[in-house]
Amino acid sequence: MSTIKSIAFDLDDTLLDTSGLLVPLASQRACEAMIAAGVCVTLEECMHLRQEWAANLSHTEIFTKIVNQFGTTQPGKAVHDALEQFYNPEVPTVLPLLAGATENLLHLQEQYNLYLVTMGSHDAQVKKIQALGIEKFFKKIYILNGFIGERKESAFADILSREGHSSEELLSIGNRLSSEIRDAKKLGATTCYFAHGEHVGEQAVYPEDHPDYTIKQHKDLIAACGL
Repeated sequence: MSTIKSIAFDLDDTLLDTSGLLVPLASQRACEAMIAAGVCVTLEECMHLRQEWAANLSHTEIFTKIVNQFGTTQPGKAVHDALEQFYNPEVPTVLPLLAGATENLLHLQEQYNLYLVTMGSHDAQVKKIQALGIEKFFKKIYILNGFIGERKESAFADILSREGHSSEELLSIGNRLSSEIRDAKKLGATTCYFAHGEHVGEQAVYPEDHPDYTIKQHKDLIAACGL
């Protein structure tokens, strides 16, 4: 029988197909912003490099690397404008959940305390959450800002404190080894890696980057994690 009592879901590429639905246009606008700031790169080359480096680098690192490689007289503006465009995409008023996610949320909310822990622009993440219509599933939603050094570890620690759980009774589910897997494992929580989206292929760097479970589709979640 599962010892899990609370589950923390990531949002992007875990519940929402962000890589498929939002990233292509956001990537184009970010590259156009860099070109407008004087970066001597073609749109096609910029978008290709962003996609190639996405698995293992943050977008701050990606856009800085592109700026350094191709040059501009306004490097700070180029990176800033690209990040603004990428992390504030146009969000439709209605978005679909990934296949099987609705069924999992409906089933799991009956037995577990569900939390949403996401990272990004606050306004953009709120728009995504509202477009998906998923607020009702979660006891609390955490939106963290990585640009000021916030990590998901703080949200996971808060969940454990709120619920009074031992660390292994929290399950963190997400698509980034370097974020929701690493930060949860640092606290001793249980982890499930959702191998989906453009970050598939991310390399483990620390011992905490190795998840307890790995799935590729929502239909495998409950059986794989013994929920």
